[in-house]
Amino acid sequence: MRHKFASVILLILALSVSGAFADITISSRTEEILDELFYNRLIYASEEDGSKALKMLESWVEGKKDEMETLPEADRLVLTNMIDCVWYNQKVRISGTKKEMIQHLSAQTKVSNAYMKEHKSEKMSKWLYLSTGSVTAVYMALEPLKTAMTYGYGVRDMFQTAVDLDPKFSYAQRNLAQWYYYCPGFLGGSKKKARELFQTAYKNSKNTADTYETAILMSQICYEDKDSGKCESYLKEASDLVSPKSAYIAFIRKINKEGESVFKYHNHKADK
Repeated sequence: MRHKFASVILLILALSVSGAFADITISSRTEEILDELFYNRLIYASEEDGSKALKMLESWVEGKKDEMETLPEADRLVLTNMIDCVWYNQKVRISGTKKEMIQHLSAQTKVSNAYMKEHKSEKMSKWLYLSTGSVTAVYMALEPLKTAMTYGYGVRDMFQTAVDLDPKFSYAQRNLAQWYYYCPGFLGGSKKKARELFQTAYKNSKNTADTYETAILMSQICYEDKDSGKCESYLKEASDLVSPKSAYIAFIRKINKEGESVFKYHNHKADK
């Protein structure tokens, strides 16, 4: 039997196809729900027990299900994409879940990319580009290099389009920065460009969630620059926004102490 949560967050898999051509916008209510989700993600990350964090997310989604089902098609797609990314963040902390994640995220990636292709002639919300790129990126992280090659440049272009639509879109800037950081130089990656985008994303942070996530990434750039003072300053800023006992920040300090940044850690994990 499919897990109840999976049935909830796959609620947009039966999207209707519209033949109308018009600007596709996202409602202010959907943006409010996204802000709530992103703030909650900080709380989930602070939990030491990934299973407990996952149950907290499941409970939140269940409480929003009825409202989400009344929203327009594009809004539901954006919300489901971003919920899936948060789901992945918690699920990946639990051993033995990789097969389930691949199956689930593969399906959502196909749905989201098909929607973008269907509506490519229309002017779409920055959130459609950001969320489709994001859910595709977390799916790519679970699959072999061949899959990454299939989707990789499309992900970069979606993040870049989101930034082009809103030059102060911190979320898209830090995701684009990570694309340039992780992509090999011979395939278009650039540590220099990534650093610049991380710095811009930090300056453009507009709320607690933005500042928290970008401060953590900036701390790891400073760690790689061997600037321990600035690294700790950014980590303290992030921990002050959530909890000094944040499990995620404690984890980052641990791997830094062991000699690698969170970027290097995830690269190694992807190789396993």
